[in-house]
Amino acid sequence: MRAASPRPKDEAPSRALRVFGSILAPTTVLTALLFFFGTRHALFFCEWFGVHYSVLGLTASDYLIRSADGMFVPLTVLAAAGLGVLWGYRFLQSALTPRTWRVLTRRAVPVLVSLGSAFVLAGLAGLAAPGLFRAVAGLPGVFVALGVVLFPVAEHLHTSLSGRRATGVVPVVQWTLTFVLASIGLFWAVNDYSAAVGEVRGYEYETKLRTMPETVVFSTKDLGIRAPDVTSTLCTAPDSAYRFRYDGLVLVLQSGGQSFLLPKGWNRGDGVALVLPRSGDVRLEFSPVGAQRDRTC
Repeated sequence: MRAASPRPKDEAPSRALRVFGSILAPTTVLTALLFFFGTRHALFFCEWFGVHYSVLGLTASDYLIRSADGMFVPLTVLAAAGLGVLWGYRFLQSALTPRTWRVLTRRAVPVLVSLGSAFVLAGLAGLAAPGLFRAVAGLPGVFVALGVVLFPVAEHLHTSLSGRRATGVVPVVQWTLTFVLASIGLFWAVNDYSAAVGEVRGYEYETKLRTMPETVVFSTKDLGIRAPDVTSTLCTAPDSAYRFRYDGLVLVLQSGGQSFLLPKGWNRGDGVALVLPRSGDVRLEFSPVGAQRDRTC
């Protein structure tokens, strides 16, 4: 008696992944994505204080570091969710009897198709009405990515029951487009989340201003800093290299030859942010929180 030939292995997903990976594999592409996410984080962080991020001259390293703040949670959730689904799939497949597994698979196919359609429509609704899911940053993009992935998963389960698999270039193209659309959804989600995190970090910074280390600014000329909790002192000592001293400021960041400072009493209602160029006419002095500092020039 002739042995039955083994079922042909579906290589379309792996081939499509190789095609798609060849596009994203170059380091320059991944670096550009990280740079973009970091830019969005910096934009909304600085915008919270009324400062446009471009005037600070942030470096590529600054943007890449900030991108990690906006990508840590999405990547962690994505990896944990994917691993959970994979473990659940393998556990059920091994724990259930073949008959029960076939029944479960048959019932799961229409459910997955319905969920995929609902998720994609919800994501598109978020695109048409951005304020619809404003409470949860990145949710529309997650909906699109998840919905797009559920369709080929449902197809895979269906073909595993029927034993008939499509061959040729069509499955590869289908999976490639699936990876593209899912990546767009994830890109959209991380983009929105990075912007939201930047704004949240700005709010957190504002709430901690009074407890942060103080920065004293010395200047050869009057900088005209007039803000709540900022005191200006005229240095009258004849041998003083700097004539003006300003207390009550906090250094937010320094990059590109610019120093971004805020008064300790800053608020969004009438607060003013300061961006000072690094030069020999200005000196910054730092000390730990609670340190006893000499207030004279």
